This record gives sequence, structure tokens and C-alpha cells, in this order.
Amino acid sequence: MKNKKGSNVYFMEKAHNIKKLELRPQLNTKIVSQLFKHSPIGIYIISKRQFKYVNPQFEKITGYTFNELKNILPRDLICEENREKVRKYAISMLKGNRDKPFLNKIIDKNGKIKYILESVCSILYNGEESILGFFLDNTEEELIKEQLKRSEEKFEKAFQLSPDWIVISTLNRGIYLEVNAAFLETTGYSREEVIGKSSIDLGIWADPKQRDELQEILKKYGKICNAEVQFRKKDGSIIDVLWSAHKIKYDSRDCIIAVARDVTDLKKAAQERLMREKLQGVLEMAGATCHEMNQPLQNILLILEEILDENPNNKNCLALKKQVERIKEITFKLENITHYSTKEYVKGVKIIDIDKSSSYCRINGKFS
Repeated sequence: MKNKKGSNVYFMEKAHNIKKLELRPQLNTKIVSQLFKHSPIGIYIISKRQFKYVNPQFEKITGYTFNELKNILPRDLICEENREKVRKYAISMLKGNRDKPFLNKIIDKNGKIKYILESVCSILYNGEESILGFFLDNTEEELIKEQLKRSEEKFEKAFQLSPDWIVISTLNRGIYLEVNAAFLETTGYSREEVIGKSSIDLGIWADPKQRDELQEILKKYGKICNAEVQFRKKDGSIIDVLWSAHKIKYDSRDCIIAVARDVTDLKKAAQERLMREKLQGVLEMAGATCHEMNQPLQNILLILEEILDENPNNKNCLALKKQVERIKEITFKLENITHYSTKEYVKGVKIIDIDKSSSYCRINGKFS
């Protein structure tokens, strides 16, 4: 906690400056009594390990009355696990080796834990060496600090364990300030290679113009959700990602926190599924066409058979019959395609290899 005017620590240090005070009879006890009574800080005096005086604020903080505190050892107010540390701090302060207030943790009358900023000094009280202590309830601030710490720990765990990339980078230049394990694992970079470098230096964006466009959107609207972009890994390979980002303040700088999900495999699978769906539609149409063609082809063959019965050596009929049978063979293959394989055609165009795609194999001119 910073030592500045207005802070609890500053207030406690000012109170501690009276450590050389001796409460003698000559001192105006009425003034001292009023100061102690109306002090916003809890004040106590301990002599021979017993409370000799406590002010109303001390009673309010602990929940005990002065009469009840007379029968309680001061150390019993302190949480057990904190006692030895508090004892060392108090001894150091009493010897003049420490000026800063120390943090104490006590249990009040209702069993509630409270965080106390405490400062002590040696005084004479009724002619006896005694301890004058100042007790400031700092519970609210400490609980806020603990809550912030827990939130930071949760964020850190979520940040590092996320399967998606998470990075924090500067808005203008894209300098990486923090990256998580998923980013390093996917891109192939080490942390040392990334932190302090920009996405431009590393060539992360496959299309730098796209980065510039998204940066302008971020500056204008403050966030982007699921933009489809391509990133370049350390080995030069390109991956497809869904990129979301939000503008934030980080260490007083304009930054972004960005999450990227690798969808390369999903996109490839989607493209393959689309191709299969298109092929299925084509095959269904081809199957229907083949079915419709089979009937007239069969009639043509019957007519040719009748002609050849009368004139077996009719070359034209024999050639026509051969071509009709070839057409029937092709339609049969098309009707029985269960998967597809392609082959080169002309000018880089690929077509389905019917022979490799059919579930039947041609053996000696027949299918089995």
C-alpha cells in the first residue's frame, strides 16, 4: 500500500509519531481522554500483558467491552496462524527498527475475521513500561484485494488453460505483451520469440491488409467477433481461424485481448462435406438418368438382335450393337458408384474415374 496522504498507512504512521509520548500526570489528561475517545482509530494500552485501556473505537472493532477485554489476553484476539508474525513485527517496531504499520488478522467477539493495520510504541503509563497501540480496521480493503487476487488467479488459469489462442497486444503496433500456451503450441514459437515482438515482425497475419482493416474496426467499435482470418505459423503453413478481439486498457496503454480458434480442420471437413453433397446430387441425377436410358437401350439391342438374326454379318448393326453395349456398361457403372476417385482430363480439369469409383469390377467384360 502506498505511503501517501489520505491513505490508511499514512494515517497510521502519523499516529505512530507519538511513540515518545509519556502519559504523565502533568499532561492535560482531559485533552488526551477526548482525543482517544473520539479517535477514528482504535487505541489500546497494554501493560504486563493485560489491557489497561481501550477507546470506544477499539471496542467497536473487536466487539468486546473494556470489562470483557480485561479478562482476555491480547494475543488471544489474534488469529492463531498469525500470532508469531505479529509478535515479530511488534517487537521490531517497539525497538525502533520498523516504522511501517503491520497487518494483523484478528477474530472479533462474533467470530468474524478482521484485517487490522496496527502500529505500536513504548510509553510510560501510571509509571509502568507499557505499549500504546493503534488499531485501524482495514477489512474492507483487504477483502477487495483478496477478491482481486482470486479474480487474477482465475483469469490466469483460464488464460493459460484455454484451448484457444489468447493474446494481449498493443492496439497500434500489435506488440505481444502476453500469450498463452495454446498460441505457442499452435504457432510453433517460443515465448521468448514472441513477447516484445509485433505480429508484423513475426508475419502472423497471412494478409497484412486484413489486419489493418480489422484494426480500424477495433478503433471505431471497440470489439470484433468471429472474423474469419488466416494466420501464418512459424513453419510458414497457413491456418484458418475465427478471431475475436476487444479493446482494453493494459498497463495504461491501449491494447487488445484477442481470442483465436483454429478452424482449419473444421473448414476442410466442411468443404469435403459440401463436395460430397454436391457429388451425391450429381450421382443421384446420373442414376435416375441411367435408369431412364436403360429401357430404350434394351429396346435398341432387341431390334439389333432381330436384324442380326436375319443378317449376322451386317457390319453396321454389329458396330452399333457394340456401342450400345458400351453405353449400358457405362450406365451400369454410374448406377453403382459408392465413392469417387478423380483423374486428369484436359487443361488441368479433373473428372470422376468411373472404373475406380464403381463398387463393381469389370472382369472379362462382365461385372461381379
